[in-house]
Amino acid sequence: MIENISDLEVSRLIIKDYFEMLEDSLESDVIIVGGGPSGLVAGYTLAQEGKKVVIMEKRMSPGGGIWGGGKGFNRVVLEQEVAGIMSEIDIKPIEQDGYLVVPSVLLASALIKKTIESGVRLLNLFAIEDVYFNENRELAGVVVNDTAYKQINLHVDPLTFRSKLVMDSTGHEAIVCNCLAKRGIIELKGEDTMNATGGERGVIEGTREVYPGLIVTGMACAQFFGTPRMGPIFGGMLLSGKKAAQIAAQKLDAAAVA
Repeated sequence: MIENISDLEVSRLIIKDYFEMLEDSLESDVIIVGGGPSGLVAGYTLAQEGKKVVIMEKRMSPGGGIWGGGKGFNRVVLEQEVAGIMSEIDIKPIEQDGYLVVPSVLLASALIKKTIESGVRLLNLFAIEDVYFNENRELAGVVVNDTAYKQINLHVDPLTFRSKLVMDSTGHEAIVCNCLAKRGIIELKGEDTMNATGGERGVIEGTREVYPGLIVTGMACAQFFGTPRMGPIFGGMLLSGKKAAQIAAQKLDAAAVA
């Protein structure tokens, strides 16, 4: 029998723990905008290498497009090349016809669990309004607000979070890239039509630094370079996250030595 719950103490514990984490998130090594598959893989990989990582997700639930699978059929297909990542997140996929099949809810949940347990600070309901440049005009952070404020168009001033690198993992929207594109700093080609092979290859090959301090990963790569979308096959997204983490770690390590 549960007795004597203090409503005030429950509120106090939530506020105290959350705002300690929030204050600690104001400065980090890497801000990953978007908590989809590539962002989550990049996040936990970097955190395991000792980097301070903050993931900002505008929705209530991270996981991006994984949850729905294809047309709401909650299964996703992966290539054999990501078997190692499945082992990292403790999933045993079903092997069928040379592919790996995984329940989408399980994959999303396992990625989120791995990310949080690795030490990543995951902030949901955070909407990006703009980017922040340092004195050298390198990308050095983001300007954020509450998702609900954005949705109902309330005029509430945002807050700034700083980092050494920013990663655009916002999928089809490429939100961070668009903050630069609207100023004419970069140009987005826009993603091409569906083609699984071209989409998967394009996402992996396109994962790179596209502006000083800005790394693109996942479907943001397709928006930037004009490569195809690929539908409910997610191996390229996971491998893109690994590649993005490698690029970010190399840049951070090189800067620390310099």
